[in-house]
Amino acid sequence: MPAVGELERAFDDARRDEAFTQEFDRLLREWVGRPTPLTDASRLAREVGLRRVTLKREDLAHTGAHKINNALGQALLAKRMGKHRIVAETGAGQHGVAAAAACALLGL
Repeated sequence: MPAVGELERAFDDARRDEAFTQEFDRLLREWVGRPTPLTDASRLAREVGLRRVTLKREDLAHTGAHKINNALGQALLAKRMGKHRIVAETGAGQHGVAAAAACALLGL
């Protein structure tokens, strides 16, 4: 399948490109809000009989879920490949929202 081969080559090139990875990392920090914070849930820990419970607050990432991490990387790669739009599968909607937000940011 030619499209899969094209994608594979583009990904291999992009992950070796320092400028691409720096841009992805910058957008994760400045736009997505990574790293998301950890929250101590000591009352929950006591309630369930554990020494410690820590929550990773992915809900504080841009668009409210972890889906934006992957959607941003895919959109950035699509833009690098010269694509003008992407297609996203979404069940409950969070992946679609993340893909739309990433595309809006990148002008796709």
